[in-house]
Order: sequence, then structure tokens, then C-alpha cells
Amino acid sequence: MWRFPFTQHQREYVILILGDTILLFFSIILAVLVSFTPPLWWTGGLEQIILVSGLMVSLALFSLYVMGAYNREYQERPIFLLSFISIAMGVVLCIYSTLSYYFTYLRAGKFTFLLCLVLSTFLIFCWHLLIAKFFPERPRRVLLIGKDQLIDELVQIFKGELSQHYEVVASYHRGNVNPAIPDLPALVEEKGIDLIIYSVQSQLLKKVAQPLLNLRFQKTDIYDASSLFQKITGKFPIYHLDHLWMLVNSQREFIFPKFSENLKRAFDIFFALVCLPLALPLILVSALLIKLTSKGPAFFIHERLGKDEVPFQLIKLRTMITEAEKDFGPRWAEEDDPRITKVGRILRKLRLDELPQLFNVLKGDMSVVGPRPIRRHFADLLAEEVPYYRLRFLVKPGLTGWAQVNYDYGGTIEGHAEKFQYDLFYFVHQSIWLDVYIFLKTIKIMMWGKGT
Repeated sequence: MWRFPFTQHQREYVILILGDTILLFFSIILAVLVSFTPPLWWTGGLEQIILVSGLMVSLALFSLYVMGAYNREYQERPIFLLSFISIAMGVVLCIYSTLSYYFTYLRAGKFTFLLCLVLSTFLIFCWHLLIAKFFPERPRRVLLIGKDQLIDELVQIFKGELSQHYEVVASYHRGNVNPAIPDLPALVEEKGIDLIIYSVQSQLLKKVAQPLLNLRFQKTDIYDASSLFQKITGKFPIYHLDHLWMLVNSQREFIFPKFSENLKRAFDIFFALVCLPLALPLILVSALLIKLTSKGPAFFIHERLGKDEVPFQLIKLRTMITEAEKDFGPRWAEEDDPRITKVGRILRKLRLDELPQLFNVLKGDMSVVGPRPIRRHFADLLAEEVPYYRLRFLVKPGLTGWAQVNYDYGGTIEGHAEKFQYDLFYFVHQSIWLDVYIFLKTIKIMMWGKGT
């Protein structure tokens, strides 16, 4: 889900992104040429032009992807498509303006920059509509080999929310009336199969290992069920793994190498130092509104569990009434929780209540990206019900995270189990690039007024 969608069976994506890249460079050049005063970096030589233009184009492409402009279901819905492209350009405006504030040589001039964004939005919108017309999407034709619970779950997903994108055309497993495997290359050619999914537990796999290897060299997409499940859902299938697999991989995959851990910490410090001067006015105004509209302190300080279950004091803006747990004790927040104040509801939607946690990030209790900080009461409760739940404490909690940008309020044990599958996906695939993706997707959620 978080990877760029480049596959040999979806060449329209490559054409789409190449076209966007050309149009973005064209918009930059045209905006500079018609402006009254060219920006400083434009007159600084070819290297500076390439560097700054490349930064703007890269930021725009990444923002377009994060905001959903490359989702095929929106290509035929112009209003949604235009909205996502506009939001992406708004994100570029915010981030690039922030960078320009600290690095003056990046400044492009208000007229030049705004003209560039308007041109880019219009041209990219028209280009995407053109691609949607000439490259209509057809479902990917799927061959299944083997059968287990995860294969069954994938089939349900294909028949449900992804029915327009996947179509199972053949399935072979020991439960078939005739489980014999045909000539796979011939079958792929005959039925136009785009994707082969296999179960690692299937006994038929040994019979088809060599043909599958040959097909992979012919650039046929081949996935084991677990990998594809993660790719299309962004979750880790905790209910389909055994304890031995988890024990081995928790040592090998989940923990950052020391260099990556230090790099992530350096990013956290840089992010907090850059954002705190911008966030302080918002924090002060929000705190004033809280004091004026409800009784009690403006800030809420409470114990949470950090990495390795070490407790720390989390600070955030108060969004609930005071003594919210007086009558019923600890309980999860809900989407329409009556304990949330009117101002608190707005702060939660825009995630402004989380801004004081920048101090926790600077101190080292938290990271910018990670699982949501949780109280010990709820951690103990969930650890009894959700397999491998304590693995979430292998990393620091975060201001935002993969679960937060992909799932709404948990509210129940089942809901938190679902969120944990997103967290576990992050642990396995964590990288600086994924952190950047999550950060930009958080901006999208804030702009749409959604959040957990």
C-alpha cells in the first residue's frame, strides 16, 4: 500500500507519473519566465536550477501519491481527482514555504510559486483525465495455488472492496475435484493471468516451484499470500502466523539496526526543533480557548508506556471534561464520546491536541512516527486478548503512525487488534521513507478533518 504502484501490468502508472514529471518541470519553467523577477536560484547556474526544481518536483510527486491522486478509482471521478491534486499542491505549498523560511536561497517569489502551483494543478488534472480515458482499468486476473485461511481472506477482499481490481480466474489446491496442476506458462498465456498467489503451506507448491520460478523471470507477478495481504491491506496478518515464525522474525526484522535507529532519532530532533516555533502559537491559542470554554487545566499530563514498557509523562492539550473517568474508570475514547468538549472535538479532528507532544519527542520519550502511546491498564488488557501485542513496545510511540492514518478509533478490543496489525506492518517495513509517507498522509488527514 505504501509502495509506489509500479508493475509490468500497470504501465499506465509509469506513463502517468512520467507525464506528471514533465508537466511539473514545464510549470516551473513557464512560471519563472513570465514572472517579473526570477528567483535567486534560477540565476545561480544550471546546478542550482536542477537541484531546486528537482526538489519541488519530487515533493509534488510524493504528495500526489500520498494524497491519493494515483488511485485508479478516482481517475473517473473528476471532482475527487481535482480535490486530491489540489490538496497535494497545498501540501507542497506548506512544506516548501517552511523550507524556504529556513533556507532563503530556495525562495521563488510569491507570484512565481503560486502561478507554478496553479499551472501544475490544471495540467496534471487534465493529464490524469486523459490517461483514464485511454487506459481504462481492467481487473487483474488472479491464479490461486493452495488454500488456507489467509487465501480465503484474500478471496473475500477480492470479492468485496477490491472487486473492481482483482478477479480470481483459476484456483488449484488439494480440495479440488482435480487438483492436478496444468502447464502453468500455457495457462498464464491462455487466461491472461496477471497475478499468481500461492500458500506457503500448500503441498502442491513443491510441484510447481520450478514453473513459478520460470514465470517470475518472465516478469509475471507472483506473491505468497502473506506478502500480498500486507501489500493490499497495509496490515500484518497476526492471526495467520505461528509462534516459531514470530520468535525468529521478531529478532531479525522488527528492531532497527543501530545506524537506522540513530538516523530516526536525528530526524525526530530536527523535526521537533523545526516545528516547535511554528506550533507554539497554535498551542497557546488552543490552550486559551480550552480555559475560556471549560473548567480545568489547559494541558493534560498522564502516564503512558514507551519503548520496552518504560513509563513516561505524556503532555497534550486537554480535550475532555475534567474527571472524565470519575464515574466509570478507564475506558477507550470513542468517535462521538460525550466526555469530549466542543473545543476538544475540533482539536482532535485537526490533531492540534497532539502538538505539545513535540516536547516528548525532543526529550526522547516519543518519536515522530510510531504506535500510539498507550496506558498500562489498556496494554495489559489487550495483551491478554491480542496475539503478540507486546511487540508494539519494541519501538517508541509516535505523534502519528501507520495505524493512526489507516484506521479510526479502536473503541473495542477487536478495533485495537485491527490497529495492532497496522502497527506490526510498520515494525516490519519501517524506514525513513515510510516515516515521510506517514507524515504526509497525516497532513492529508488533518486537512480533511479526520483523525483518531
